[in-house]
Amino acid sequence: MLAVIMDQRNGALLALLLVGFVPTLSIVFTIKINDNELISQVFFIVCKLWILVFPTYWYLRIEGNHLSWSSSTSEGLIFGAITGIVMSAIIVVMWILFGDTIDTESMITEMESTGLTNYKIYIVGMMYWIFLNSLLEEYVFRWFITVKGIEIFGSEVKGIALSASMFTLHHSIALHLFGFIWWQTLVASVGLLSAAAIWSWLYVRFKSIWVCWLSHAICDVAVFGIGYMIIF
Repeated sequence: MLAVIMDQRNGALLALLLVGFVPTLSIVFTIKINDNELISQVFFIVCKLWILVFPTYWYLRIEGNHLSWSSSTSEGLIFGAITGIVMSAIIVVMWILFGDTIDTESMITEMESTGLTNYKIYIVGMMYWIFLNSLLEEYVFRWFITVKGIEIFGSEVKGIALSASMFTLHHSIALHLFGFIWWQTLVASVGLLSAAAIWSWLYVRFKSIWVCWLSHAICDVAVFGIGYMIIF
């Protein structure tokens, strides 16, 4: 029995390592390592395809599960909407309080290699991040990584903490590379960690990525609304 448990934990750890750090690699390569817009976009797409396909392959082929559809309840969607609205309000308030301290010119310069300083690309990107990327992140971080974290530690709380920490690491590095100074990154990271923990808790509570996605997408509307004001 112990050997079976250890095999399950080792498998979960391997699966987590093969997925969990790919978003971070993507942002570091795109912003810090490479300055060619086309190569950045191709690498970005490859990473997104990996984190979409690999968890599905692992779940269906390696673990031998059957394809299933994540459902949601009205109670779950209400929780998702309320948490999203509350967190969006906090994001807006934080921007009002600390927005003047951010070096927006450096941020815009760092974003040029991504193409997001182009109005049309930004709008398309904004639609993608709000409606698709947020769903992909919930699929990866809230479903796959949270579940694997629970399998590794045997604890929902620790699984939630692991998933939230990996999500925060990815976004904190992105903020730092975009020009945030240490205390701004720290403040934002606390908010990111709290939001990610809430989303992971929502998944564990309702067993639905749609609930988490609704909350996440509402927050992204606030984030990209502020981003639009900064760039344009």
